[in-house]
Amino acid sequence: MHITSPTPDTLVGIATLVDILQRSRASIYRDIKNKTFPKPLKLGNSSRWRLSEVMAVIDRLSDDRAED
Repeated sequence: MHITSPTPDTLVGIATLVDILQRSRASIYRDIKNKTFPKPLKLGNSSRWRLSEVMAVIDRLSDDRAED
């Protein structure tokens, strides 16, 4: 089995987002609806996000916190 390290273009699913963000699926989808979180890429019936986009959201939230 060949396992590689995640790259910025790695696609992650909702279960990974829940782990990374420590938020519920419902809150993530609510943020998508409110346009504060990127829409997923649809692959068949699956939803996937680019890891780079997820990290950009985290960075933006960190920057917002630092400005307060």
